[in-house]
Amino acid sequence: MRSSRSRGSSRGPLFCAVRLELELPFSSSLKDKRQTLRSLKDRLRRKNVSVVEADHQDLWQRATVELALAAVDRRAAEEKREEVRRALLNYEDLAILEWREEFVKL
Repeated sequence: MRSSRSRGSSRGPLFCAVRLELELPFSSSLKDKRQTLRSLKDRLRRKNVSVVEADHQDLWQRATVELALAAVDRRAAEEKREEVRRALLNYEDLAILEWREEFVKL
């Protein structure tokens, strides 16, 4: 996982965007992949994180997912990002191949 790139100060509202390259080793069809991603999206949306599949829609065992979250300050954004990271690392149906993130001051 790479470190984040930051713009602006640590005070005030922030937006955090994360782009994930995922491997779905247990998917044997596009239907399996859709089911896994739907479950992942539902879990993250319960944490107030926006989620969209951005690439590799035609591949069974690969996915590119983009996440977005907003917070009142940098500390809150980092805590929320860490909560999301832990949830993804504990999700047994996928492996994170790449994690790119950016914090942007709103």
